[in-house]
Parts: sequence; structure tokens; C-alpha cells
Amino acid sequence: MTGQGDEFKFQAPYSKPSIKLSTYDGKSSWQVYKTQFSIVADANQWDSQTKACQLAASLRADAADILQTLPETQRLDFDALVNALELRFGEKCVKDYSRLQLKSRQQKVSETLQELATDVERLSHLAFSDCPTEVREVLALQHFIDGMRDPEIQKALRMADLKDLKGALVFAMKFEAAQQATRKDRHPIRAVNESDTSNSGVEQLERQMRSFLNRVESLMSQKADGKKTLKCWTCGREGHLQRSCRARQGAETNSASQKEVSEN
Repeated sequence: MTGQGDEFKFQAPYSKPSIKLSTYDGKSSWQVYKTQFSIVADANQWDSQTKACQLAASLRADAADILQTLPETQRLDFDALVNALELRFGEKCVKDYSRLQLKSRQQKVSETLQELATDVERLSHLAFSDCPTEVREVLALQHFIDGMRDPEIQKALRMADLKDLKGALVFAMKFEAAQQATRKDRHPIRAVNESDTSNSGVEQLERQMRSFLNRVESLMSQKADGKKTLKCWTCGREGHLQRSCRARQGAETNSASQKEVSEN
């Protein structure tokens, strides 16, 4: 406080702002995250135990599983925690692991071409981080083609003069779209062919039925004609046989009567 004309001024003590720490899940570069962590720790003036607590709290997903591999006495030991993360997510380990993943990488059933290309590009950056960009692009392109499920697209990619993964992705997507359009065009043709085949079968059955009915009618007609042309051998008349001839029956009756008279 100064003289009567001066106002009373109070100055609060200065405090440095706390810098927030990002999380680490093991998918990004451990070297980059460790550098960021060191910068934040120095700015916040953390001691060794605080750094261990902050680092453990920032771990996610696969990186958080590292805590289960450490004894309880080392979980709050900053150096032990850093060494464990270095062993699991360090540059040497990540390169070897990513190369193994690339060799066995195959497109899943429900996986799109874009998703496959994105994952192959990510693994290539991790596996070949020490290679020139041109070399890394060629390797990523080769693994993308090898991991393709569709043999037709794969063959077309091998025959095309492609330089990088992005160009291969555009080419593969166009080829896939052309395949789908071709399949759609084939469906109506197949439907017409199936309809024609069905109609042909019905017509053939109708022809067989008509032929059968004609044969039946012909047989019936022949049978009827046969009855009209029957001729009796006794009287010589048509329309009946000898066994049903009335003239024969009358002759047999007269013969029997004459026999009885002669016997008497």
C-alpha cells in the first residue's frame, strides 16, 4: 500500500500452467511419444515417482497390458516402466513385428480395398521406417497386391504398370466397380434364358400330351371300325360274330327238334 492517492494493488503469485499429457496405445511411434512425455514432464517439473504415475495412467489398449507384466514393486518405477515399453514398442521390435504382419496380411471377407490399403500403408511405415520413401512405396505396393482376395483384380494389378500404393488402390477400385456392373448386366440375360428354358419344357410336354391323345383316339377309332366290319360266317351278315348269330341259333333249334322226333 502507498500514499492516500494510490490504490491498493495485490499481485497473485505466478503459477505455471499444467500441460496435459496425451495417451499412448502402442500403435503410434514409441520414440515420438517418449519425446513428448519428456517435454511435458520437464515443463510440469515432475519427479521420478510422478512421471511413473503419469506414464502408467496414460497407457491404453496394448500398451496398458505392459503393466500386467511388471511386478507391483516396478509399476511405479519410471525406469522399469520405460524399459518394458521400449522392449515391446521400441523401434527394433516394431519393425520385426510389422514385417511379420505384412507377410501374412490378407484381405478379410468384409474388408474394403480402402481399409486394406490403409492398414498396409501403416504397417509399411512401421516396418520400413529406415528405408527411402521410394523403396517403402514399392514394398507397400507389393504387399497390397499380395494381400488381395480377388484373383482377377490381383492379376490385373500385377499386369498394370503401377508405381505406388495410391495408384494401385485407384486402379483396383475401378476394376472392382467394372466387375460389379458386369455382374448386374448378366442377371437379366440369365433370367431370360431361364424363362426360355422353362417355356421350352412346357411346350415339349404339351407336344407329348397331344401325341399321346392322338394315339389314343386312333386306337379307339380302329376299335370302333373293327366292330363295324365284323362278319358272321353263318349268315354272311356284318355287325356280329358266328356265336351270336340268330340264324345259327334257329338252325340248331330245328336240328334238335328233328332229332327228338326221329328217336320217338
